[in-house]
Amino acid sequence: MKVQNFGSLPTGEQIYKYTCEGKNCSISVLNFGAILQNFTVFGRSIVGGFDTLDGYLKDDSHQGGIIGRVANRIKDARFEMDGRTYSLTKNDGDNCLHGGVGFDRRVWSVCEHTDNKIMLEYTSESGEEGFPNSLKVRVCYTLLDSGFAIAYSAVPDGKTPISLTNHAYFNLDGFGGTIEEHKVQVFADTYTAVGEDLIPTGERPPVAGTVFDLREPAVIGERLSADFIGYDHNFNLKPTKSGNILGKSLSLAATVENRDLRLLAYTDKPALQLYIGNFLGNGPAFSGGIPQIYHGAMCLETQTEPNSVTRGEGFYESSEEYTHFTAYTVEKI
Repeated sequence: MKVQNFGSLPTGEQIYKYTCEGKNCSISVLNFGAILQNFTVFGRSIVGGFDTLDGYLKDDSHQGGIIGRVANRIKDARFEMDGRTYSLTKNDGDNCLHGGVGFDRRVWSVCEHTDNKIMLEYTSESGEEGFPNSLKVRVCYTLLDSGFAIAYSAVPDGKTPISLTNHAYFNLDGFGGTIEEHKVQVFADTYTAVGEDLIPTGERPPVAGTVFDLREPAVIGERLSADFIGYDHNFNLKPTKSGNILGKSLSLAATVENRDLRLLAYTDKPALQLYIGNFLGNGPAFSGGIPQIYHGAMCLETQTEPNSVTRGEGFYESSEEYTHFTAYTVEKI
């Protein structure tokens, strides 16, 4: 385990980078946002990140961060719970996206770090971004032979909605070009339809016969057109394959491949948001001075379905534990 100073916030709080290194890969994690700052595998850095803390402070694309208290969008930035309306931060038009000023913008405590593991904690206080009751969150990154796993745990002291994810951006070529030549496969028969504001309409159409049919590997760029600029959509998983990672049986949610690598995303959650960087391009340069570009990276965010809290789903009672386990592994083709 290597620990390095990564800078300080305007408040004076120190931020550190924790790096785990193995034979085939390494990961680096910050105590700011519990951010996955780097993932290098088979000698290639394939996760977007910044060389300095200033990059993360200026960026608004949630690079590598842990997202919460509720991932994705909540319509009109409000929800009902036990007869009361809770108003949230509006940071996506009239909607709340990724918890407002979410967990990826907070300072976490590192409670354990070893040669292959980094465990971080954060307590979200009652009223933060409008969410009720406090929530103690723990996230553990574990280095695998050629990948990494993320174990999430969160326990509230009163009823509250919870849905966490990680917002890592992947490019299997490294960075500098687009991911349009990548092939992607998502094991889902239906997707969550959205309106122009990307808020779910309530419909879950079949993927068959649409650009959302990714049940077989498809070249991303071949699905794009003037009428479809790219994926930023939730897929309702129907996995057909599984894997055992760190003793947990997980479903294979998606795969991505380029000319020589294949990324496999495993999870115990029912959905996955595929996002291909439709809004990248205006942020600070990635590590090494590489510019951000449109469709320059993609996210595979394992999650519960977006906006489900407005249907009364995804709530946890006092002391009821939320858990979530996801792993990303890479193999040579």
